[in-house]
Amino acid sequence: MKNKNFFKINIIYFTALLCVAVVFVLGHTGVLVNEFLSSFLIQIVTMFAIPMLMYTLIVSKNFGNTIKDIGLKKISAKVVIISIALGFVLYFLNSFIADVFSAFISLLGYENISSASESTITYGLLLKDLILTCILPAFCEEILHRGIMLHANKKYTNTRFCLIISSILFGLTHLNIRQFFYATILGYLIGYVSLASDSIIPCMIIHFMNNFLSSYFYYGSRLNLPLATFINSIRAILLSDIIAFVLVIVLSISICIHLYRYLTKMLIKEKAKNDVHTIVRLLRLNELTLPEAQIRINEINKILHEQKIASEENKKPSTFLDKSFLISSIIFGALITISSFIWGII
Repeated sequence: MKNKNFFKINIIYFTALLCVAVVFVLGHTGVLVNEFLSSFLIQIVTMFAIPMLMYTLIVSKNFGNTIKDIGLKKISAKVVIISIALGFVLYFLNSFIADVFSAFISLLGYENISSASESTITYGLLLKDLILTCILPAFCEEILHRGIMLHANKKYTNTRFCLIISSILFGLTHLNIRQFFYATILGYLIGYVSLASDSIIPCMIIHFMNNFLSSYFYYGSRLNLPLATFINSIRAILLSDIIAFVLVIVLSISICIHLYRYLTKMLIKEKAKNDVHTIVRLLRLNELTLPEAQIRINEINKILHEQKIASEENKKPSTFLDKSFLISSIIFGALITISSFIWGII
């Protein structure tokens, strides 16, 4: 075994996924009838408490190091605003993708059975939904996927590989074919944001906004909340004209992609500016003459370059044994996701 920490992190994830599946099955078989208890176990216990405890005990050895490793770093007010804007953009982009994918699997005979009826829609249900599907997932799922599987894992293997794998696992963890496709895409996009900002807090904000807007428009159209009824009316009109619907989707996706690229570039620039301010403050470069500051900056760049090379060299190649639990997680999640599709067409 060459890459021990990579192996340990994959064990942590597999354990979390297994626990999620157990609670998921108990809930669907009627053993766990309390929705709050099921959500608490899945989110707080299996996706947050267990992974964080295991990572601290077997990888970082210190809770402070764990917080640092997973990228739980403070962000500026400007980054918060950019993240909220990204949340709006990615919600609409993701909703279009979800509609297309849902239509595709429906053509294959898949039916999504919902237990909720329109007559039961209340403000209390909206509040419960905000807690169970917006706040808890935005925090706990991001800790596990963007925190441990992306930020912590990138120290021991290729960053792009971690981005792709964490996105696929994020989709599979939903254990539902209808959510897998668009959750994977959303996972990749917010994972890139996490790397661009060097923090998982923007991911939490975007994740919350995506789930919040979804819940708001669903419940809002039935409770006559502001904007929700209007948006859903426009959507109903477009659905009645397939040509207009396709044109609007193509145009909207194009706009969302350009906005996403623009906002992520703003994040990268903001991070670079903050890094420069931090370096100037810590090294007191403003107290030096311009030639002296330039010499010191060149020395710092040389050190950083050497550290980057050393860091890349420390990313040892992974063996099949190192990846065994990662592969097991993908296979296990894929089997349940495929089973949900088969269940939906029989």
